[in-house]
This record gives sequence, C-alpha cells and structure tokens, in this order.
Amino acid sequence: MTTHDKKLGERIRELRLRLGITQKELAGDRITRNMLSLIESGNASPSVSTLLYIAERLGTSAGYFFTSTEADEGRYFKLSIIDDLKATFREKKYRECIAICESVPRSARDDELSYLAAMSCLYTALESAESFDMVRAAFDLAQAQSYAATSIYADENFTAALDFYGELFRTVCSDNVSERLCDYRMCGSFVPVTMIRYFAVLSAVRAGKTYGEPFPEHSYYARHIRAVTLLAEEKTQEASKLLRELSLDPGLPYYMKYRVLCGLEDSANVTGDFRLAYSSSRRKLELIDKCRI
Repeated sequence: MTTHDKKLGERIRELRLRLGITQKELAGDRITRNMLSLIESGNASPSVSTLLYIAERLGTSAGYFFTSTEADEGRYFKLSIIDDLKATFREKKYRECIAICESVPRSARDDELSYLAAMSCLYTALESAESFDMVRAAFDLAQAQSYAATSIYADENFTAALDFYGELFRTVCSDNVSERLCDYRMCGSFVPVTMIRYFAVLSAVRAGKTYGEPFPEHSYYARHIRAVTLLAEEKTQEASKLLRELSLDPGLPYYMKYRVLCGLEDSANVTGDFRLAYSSSRRKLELIDKCRI
C-alpha cells in the first residue's frame, strides 16, 4: 500500500458515501465489489480506465481525486451534484434540494448553490404556511435568509420577498393589514402583484374608500372585498352569506382564512346569529392553535 493509493482510495470512498451510493452500485458491471473495496482501502491501484469509470459513476472528473486544496475539492464536488440538484429543483422537490445543499461541504458552497438553497427554503416555507404550520414556515424562512446572505444572486427582489412573507406569516392570525403588506415595492418574481393589491384594496375599503373591480369577478380576492364592502354599507345579511361561503371553501388562501372568519363573526353578531358567531370564533381559535404547534 502506498500513500498515494491510500489517499486516492479515501477520496473515492468519501465521495461515494457523501452521495449515498453503495459499493455495489458504484462497481456496476465493470469492476467487482471486492476490487472496489481493495481500491478504497488503498490495497489496490486502479488502472486509468477504471479510475475514469469510477469518476463518471460518481458524477465528477478523475482530477477530483488528486486535488490538493479544499477550494479545488469543493469545485469538483459541486460538479458531481449540481445537475442532480437543478433537476430536483425543476421537479419542485424543494426539501430534497435543501438536503442536497446541506450535504455539500463548505468548500463546495458558492453563490449558485446558496441561491438554490435560499429559493428552496422560501418555497418550503410557503408550503408549510399553506397548512398553517407557521412554526416550520418561520424556520424555513429564516434558513432562506441565512442562505441569501451568502449569495450575490439574492437581489433586492428576493430579499423584499423574504421581508414580505415574514410579515405575512407574523400576521396570518390577525385581522389587521400592515403597511408592508400593501407596499407594491415588495412585488416581483416571488410575490404576485395581485396579492399586494388585495391587501392594499382591503385596507382602503376598510378606511371608507371606494374601488371599482380590481380583481376577476369570481376570484377569492373579489369575493372578500365585495363582502367587506357590503359590511361597510351595512348590508350585513348579504355580507354574512358571502363570508360563510368563503369560509367553507377549501381553496381559500391561508392568509385570508382568519380575516374572513373575523368578518363572519362580526356579521353574525350583528344579525343575532350567535351560533354562527360562536362557530366562527371557535374556528379562529383552531387556526391560532395550529400556528402555535
């Protein structure tokens, strides 16, 4: 056993384990598992063709096994996982993307990997928020901010989106609408302009201002704004009916649910439907409890 063979074998074994590949899978049909075991232990020296075969199976170049610095090793390691990472991202398997990024040694992390990780964390945060798992959503959002801080690709548009969703998550069980949720500077690739418009119009209507039809007629946004307008006009029965329909709609966006229930409880109290008011209040408490879990 030579020092060169031992170091080469260690590099092969280390990369194989990082990628979660067994000796049998790596050996394939070109070499035996026993031969691979001897190579990894440094007790056998692979031929050039065998080394090229192993490198190809591991998604890297043979040069990776002879790197002498962490920076060089990192660049080669990134080459071995970047295609798989991008394919996983395109398939919207965001938690798998995060797992891949977290498995990468620090020497291999660069602006591109950090940005992919940041975007993946943002999307998993939104997925968690959809089910009112706001604790997980807040954690994922914090992870997105951490990764974004180390990438030049995380521009103002992306950081604004993180700020916006941070505010949205904090107020998901509040009937108030903060100025940040109404700020059109927050919209972009990650925050739809219709979402900003919804909060801006909702805030304005509550302040007594009138609007035309800023949303498609049968959209959730239009229906909620219509209900809020009816409440302002003291057409409480009509508003209550519309709010009840919205509250029972399984497709209602998560950030509208609590606000719709607040309006429904208020309208039920005005009309004297105390059973509906109680059930609305109970459903609001259930949402609050889900956020705390």
